Amino acid sequence: MALRDDLQPPPAGGFKVSRRRLFAEIAAVVVGGGLLLWGTFALAAWLAVQALPLIPVSADVTVGEAAWDQVAPPARACADPSALAYVEAVAAPLIEALDDPRFTFKFRVVDDDAVNAFALPGGFITVNAGLLEEAERSEEVAAVLAHEIHHVTQRHGFRRILRQVSGWMAVGAVLGWLDLGSLTSAATGLVSQGYDRDQERESDRLGLALLRAAHIDPIGMALFFDRLAQQPGAGLPAFLSTHPGSDERAAEARAAPGLDGPAIALPPLSGVRCRAADAGALDPG
Repeated sequence: MALRDDLQPPPAGGFKVSRRRLFAEIAAVVVGGGLLLWGTFALAAWLAVQALPLIPVSADVTVGEAAWDQVAPPARACADPSALAYVEAVAAPLIEALDDPRFTFKFRVVDDDAVNAFALPGGFITVNAGLLEEAERSEEVAAVLAHEIHHVTQRHGFRRILRQVSGWMAVGAVLGWLDLGSLTSAATGLVSQGYDRDQERESDRLGLALLRAAHIDPIGMALFFDRLAQQPGAGLPAFLSTHPGSDERAAEARAAPGLDGPAIALPPLSGVRCRAADAGALDPG
């Protein structure tokens, strides 16, 4: 049987694909697979955050309590009880004025020189002794506590945790079971990673409103941010930081409404100390 003239046999070396085309096709597969994987995780994170209203606040408490002893071990707590007693006394009018009964707030003051405080989900708030040393007025401390309280009430921490875990964990939280190890690990990361700028601004705004509701002079928030702006590293541009700039936050605090009536008297910083042997160590004089 004769071959038709229009049917040509394949080249002796077989069909060949250029190296450039082969690399392009491989790259397309890798990039496409990466985008698909990223999209899957992004969708899962979005779905997890949308499930937050369905998750009981008891989940916040469980995760926050499990993480608290890891990020602020009781062994690091101030030995002198005056530090914790002071923080609890300053926080008392804020909690009384808070129109949200879902959380029971607990405080711990740790022997750490960093000017910092942080809140974990569920109402667990840690204050560094360095913050009490740096503050000159109790209104500054109250402003920090009001800010941290609203990280808790707005569930900022649990929201960030849900962004990091799979949608299946969110479903589990809705149904009442938790992968406590994974969620606790994510919660401890809040201390180093912090909250995003929108969450910080929301806590500033709500914190100022809480100060006014508690009849505490809100100028303390502006004064505290002024003090933060003078800290080493404070010159980092806001777009490179997870936090808005301290100067920006101080200006916004000053522009907010003040008190309608007289301010209440807060406990004095005088006599507050962290180490029992360091009498007056936290006293600003």
